[in-house]
Amino acid sequence: MRRVIGKSTIDLAPDEFAELRSRYRDLVVDVGTGNGKHVLAVARSRPDALVVGLDAGPDAMRPTAARAAAKPSKGGQPNALFVWAAVEKWPDGLDGVTEVHALMPWGSLLRALVRPDTEVLRAVADRCRPGADFLVTLNLHAWRPPVPEVGETAEPTADSAQGELAEAYAGGGWRIESAEALGPDDIAGLGTSWTKRLGSSRDELAVLGLRGRIG
Repeated sequence: MRRVIGKSTIDLAPDEFAELRSRYRDLVVDVGTGNGKHVLAVARSRPDALVVGLDAGPDAMRPTAARAAAKPSKGGQPNALFVWAAVEKWPDGLDGVTEVHALMPWGSLLRALVRPDTEVLRAVADRCRPGADFLVTLNLHAWRPPVPEVGETAEPTADSAQGELAEAYAGGGWRIESAEALGPDDIAGLGTSWTKRLGSSRDELAVLGLRGRIG
């Protein structure tokens, strides 16, 4: 897998990743991590977890990856790792995932999660341990007006997410157990700058949170 460390990208062999993974109880993967700030926040709050940020574009996460790779005495976070890869091309060796996050997805990831693409969901599920938790947060302003990625899909609600969307997710091995609109404190607690940027341009930020288990 291609590990991002600041301006550099290095190849991390599966056995090297396995050795790193063995030091931690949990493996959390944040897909479509963007600038990776959520990864850093989770890693700091959960020292028993290896937290991996996965994104198809490496540039946005390079500054955060550089901070994470620094010595702990200088603010580094050894349990945070950043990988350059699209969710559709999951890196070899990134297995045994115990938790998946997808916060404010955009582009092809948004399309895969809202249409949804059961092949992508199943491919991720195959890399998870049975019963892995997931958290998906959807920016409902993507339907106001609709962006190309959501197509003609209806704006999801808590009810529709636990109905039609849950049925489709189940086909990919994901079981939606709860769906609810997130309040301001919930949104702030996500630790992602997406919420700050989107919220600064709107009086109210509409976000739907989906939680459940995989496998």
